[in-house]
Amino acid sequence: MNSKFEHLRFGSQGYKKDSCAFFHPCILVGAGEFLTPEFIQKYDITHVINCSFDEYSPSWYREQYPFNYVCIEAYDGENVNILDWYPKFRYFLNKYLSEPLSEVVYVHCQLGINRSGFLALTYVCKELGFDIEKMEESVMSQRPCILQNNEFRKQIYEFLANK
Repeated sequence: MNSKFEHLRFGSQGYKKDSCAFFHPCILVGAGEFLTPEFIQKYDITHVINCSFDEYSPSWYREQYPFNYVCIEAYDGENVNILDWYPKFRYFLNKYLSEPLSEVVYVHCQLGINRSGFLALTYVCKELGFDIEKMEESVMSQRPCILQNNEFRKQIYEFLANK
């Protein structure tokens, strides 16, 4: 972990109790189980990108909004390259953000910690030019449990350094 932000972890109450994190006013990251009708209304969510697998996203949303949902089936682990899923993630996030009625895209994985967090971090830094360290600090202050996979962090830093 970036030791500069380690102090932010101490505020974590776990993935279920930590709030979601806005990476941008239109990009919100959290856990799949947070996706309820009340949550969608509260945050004006119009689209969902599931960075894990369908079983970690409620079926009611997939059935009710099939054109506003995508599952990219990324894996989490120390031997995984999260950037393998970035092109598909980027494509759908660009597509959803550009739709006329788009408000907030909810990006989630199983726990809202690594896959969704690092893919969203890569997007806002690469595509929108945000500073990676400022973004890490911002999202970790909102959701202290986020961005824990150090291999993903190394991959993202290297990828952004070579842009």
